[in-house]
Amino acid sequence: MITNGAAFTNYPNFSSTEFYCKCCKQLKISPIVLDFCQAWRNFIQQSVKINSAYRCPEHNNKVSSTGEDGPHTTGLAVDIATSPQLQYKLLDFALHWDPKPTGIGIAKTFTHLDWLTVDVDQKYVVRPNVWKY
Repeated sequence: MITNGAAFTNYPNFSSTEFYCKCCKQLKISPIVLDFCQAWRNFIQQSVKINSAYRCPEHNNKVSSTGEDGPHTTGLAVDIATSPQLQYKLLDFALHWDPKPTGIGIAKTFTHLDWLTVDVDQKYVVRPNVWKY
C-alpha cells in the first residue's frame, strides 16, 4: 500500500493528490490501482481524471451507501471519469488487464473499478460483481 506521495515517481502522469481522501488528505492506495491507471493513460494517450480513489471511513460514510467500510476505504478502488465513448474502451481495457478488476460499477459520468477479494474483507464475497448506478 502506498501511503505517501514520494512513491509516485513510477506514475508520471498522476500526483498523489488525485488519489487521496478529499476530506482529510490521507493517502492509502494500492499499486494495483496506480499501475492500472498509468497503463490506461498510456493506452489512450490522453489525460485521465480520477474522480475518487482512497476515502477515509468517515468520508466514505458521508458520500456512499457502502458506509464506513466500502471499497474505497481499502485503497483498492478508483472512480475514473468517462464519457460514453471512452467508457466502452475503459471496460474493454480493464477486462483484458491482469489482474482483472473484481468490481465494476457503471455510471453516466464515471466508471468504478476495484480489485477487492474475500481475503480483503468478508463483506466482498460477492466478487466478481458488476452494477449500474
